[in-house]
Amino acid sequence: MAERSLVTALSQAFVAFTIEVDNEFEMRMPHRTAADRHDPSKHGPWMTSLTYYSNYLRHIPDDGCTARELARSAGDHAAAIASRLAEITRWGYARVQQTGSDRGEWIVRLSSTGTLARDTWAPLESVVEDRWRLRFGSDTIDALRTGLAATPIDAGLPAGFPILGWDRVRELRPAEPRSTNGLSTLLAQAILSMARDFDHQSPLSLSTTQNLIRVVEGPVAVRDLPLRAGISKEAVAIGVGRLVRSGLATESGSPKTVTLTARGRAAARSSLEQRQELDERWAVSPELGGALDVIVGPRLAEGLEPPPDGWRANPPYLAQSRATLTDPEAALPAFPMVSHRGGYPDGS
Repeated sequence: MAERSLVTALSQAFVAFTIEVDNEFEMRMPHRTAADRHDPSKHGPWMTSLTYYSNYLRHIPDDGCTARELARSAGDHAAAIASRLAEITRWGYARVQQTGSDRGEWIVRLSSTGTLARDTWAPLESVVEDRWRLRFGSDTIDALRTGLAATPIDAGLPAGFPILGWDRVRELRPAEPRSTNGLSTLLAQAILSMARDFDHQSPLSLSTTQNLIRVVEGPVAVRDLPLRAGISKEAVAIGVGRLVRSGLATESGSPKTVTLTARGRAAARSSLEQRQELDERWAVSPELGGALDVIVGPRLAEGLEPPPDGWRANPPYLAQSRATLTDPEAALPAFPMVSHRGGYPDGS
């Protein structure tokens, strides 16, 4: 790959694949979003993303499982799984039977709509991979899979991209090994392995380096960062706040602008150098680089057109969707940013 960062290309391929699966799910599955609050004709669970299926719903069998078993499958800590269970029950996907004071032994069962959602999601990765084979060529997708298999992926990573925000991947708890071979899982695990490698050495997390430091070159309006970085304004607000509190950036003016401090510029230089070294360490497969060169380009937009009545086709996300369709390589995030809502409403 000539100029594009390897982790950026992997991330944009993963996010695009996720969006394409999510769009297909949105068309097939009855659901609700914030735009439907006052529409009694809308029914079904709250719309979320492939990441929630990959990490949670796919691991809940018909007869249920304990919260501890689900946490092991997802690679979650006990406190995190409690929060996730509260979300998937509130959104209508599952029910939790509290069997005692030990939250790990609580029984988690899918609701009828949760079962329908799980079974609707199940074939969609193959559906989208088949589309990619038609769009980019089977040889390209075979090379992508071969290249991903050749990367030194860490053992015990979750099947889906976890809810990390701006945190370091090195703190991720090992998940129970699974035989999942979906393309989104292979991409997610390669990105997570690179991030864990990076986060052990860099002053800033790979998420911060890719999604903020990369686009804060000087004083920049905070309101411009969501489109520049390809992530939500909520994620930008949290990330900028962390930089300011840590003394790496300052905010000023109206409209508010963010500027790196001297410490921030030094950390940015160090992290960007570390990222270049990361790419060099991980560029072990010519097949992977060649496949990503074919995939991450204008044709990636062909699968990103949202359903006409979908949430990505309407404000406040319409501008980001249009930018992604115009130039996916410029508009997609350079690192997946999965929110507590499982990717909704972020770019991933």
